[in-house]
Amino acid sequence: MIIHGKLKKQYRQALEYYASVLFTPQMKKHIEVRISFRKLTNDYHGNVFVDDYNVLGMPRSFIIEVNKNDTNKEILKTLAHEMIHIKQFARSELNEEMSVWRGRKVNSDAIPYDEQPWEQEAKQREQELCESFLASQT
Repeated sequence: MIIHGKLKKQYRQALEYYASVLFTPQMKKHIEVRISFRKLTNDYHGNVFVDDYNVLGMPRSFIIEVNKNDTNKEILKTLAHEMIHIKQFARSELNEEMSVWRGRKVNSDAIPYDEQPWEQEAKQREQELCESFLASQT
């Protein structure tokens, strides 16, 4: 995985760890992530956007925005959460318009944010992924 952006060593290690859990080794070679720390509004901890596609039209380049005012632990959790979304996009579980989830059409505008299935998966897995990374560091 190629990681762009000025990052603390621990954040870079976390991203590599999350990628090793979420992606196959082959897919991991082709994922590119740019990290941007910014002040985010509305209590957002982070966002992820598709930035570019491979020759087959699959998303492989992404931008993660992280709230620069969050704590170290919250940033690690946010990185885990956003990497889960990258996995969803990269494996075609979720399309960029958020209108298809695992092969089924959905109307994301009609589903409350916390009930969107891709958000539920990311929320359910972020803590475990983050804790697993931190345990691997000791």
